[in-house]
Parts: sequence; structure tokens; C-alpha cells
Amino acid sequence: MIKLIEPTIELKDEILSYKQEFIDNNEIIHGGLNLEKYENITDFIKSLKNYKHKETCPKNFVTAHTFLIMNDDHLVGIINTRHGLNDYLFKHGGHIGYSIRKSERQKGYAKEALKLGCEFLFNEIGLEKILVTCDKKNIASKKTIEANNGIFENELQEDERTTLRYWISKL
Repeated sequence: MIKLIEPTIELKDEILSYKQEFIDNNEIIHGGLNLEKYENITDFIKSLKNYKHKETCPKNFVTAHTFLIMNDDHLVGIINTRHGLNDYLFKHGGHIGYSIRKSERQKGYAKEALKLGCEFLFNEIGLEKILVTCDKKNIASKKTIEANNGIFENELQEDERTTLRYWISKL
């Protein structure tokens, strides 16, 4: 059983290990708000707190909560739950971005984390519909979204990128 928890400095070693696994595999940490660029985890955590409130959220960004996806005491993923959408997120990012570390994939963590992320946005933020997107080539993410009752709306083609767009409604 997984749970979503807010990052704390006590989880520094888990966060650093998670970050390193993505770097070692030359992968992007979706939903990680540029975790890979932070040298100092304290600065990363401080940055996440700024996104939670309109007054401190960086200009041109939307307010959001970022959670660690934990299986017991082990960090398996990260999820960013956005309270709203800007033009870019409406096309490509949606309300939720997430990633699961390579060593923990295909274990159902993404499916459960997306469910919990949606519950947070529905129950704590008050959203009625959530946009979730994925790259057309990301079959695992497509299946994760569809397993969470994602209703396909359309696909957007931009340059070499094709984004699939789904809506998940509050039950």
C-alpha cells in the first residue's frame, strides 16, 4: 500500500537516491519540479513550499502540491498535483505530473499514485475534472490514465511531439 507524503529534510537520502536513479538512467523526473537541477535538497523542499500558495508561487506557474510516493519507507515516485492550468499545461502537462523510479516500475505504483493524486485535487482543492496527459509513445502512462477512468479527449501534435489528453471526473 502506498501513500503520498510531502517531502521533508528527514527523507533527504531517499530523495537523493531517487534523483540519482533518474540521472543514472538519463531520464527526466516528470512531476519533480526540476529536482534533478537542485544540488541542495533543502532548497528543493523550500521551492516546493513556494508553489503551494498563490502569493509565493513563481510567476507564470500554477499553484501545486508535490508529494513523494512512498511504499513503506521507500521512495518509489513523485507526483505534482497542480491546482489549475495555464496555456502550456492545458495542452501538454495537465493537472498531474508523475514519475516512478525505473527499479520500481510495473508494480502498480503509478496507477495507485494517480488515484491518490486525483483524490487530493478533488477533495482538498475542490476540482471537479482533472486533465491528465501523456506522450503518445508512453504506453504505460496511457494505461495508467485509462485505468483511473481517464476519458480520452484528443491528441495534440506539436513539432515531433504528440500528446494524448484525458479527463478524469470526480465520481
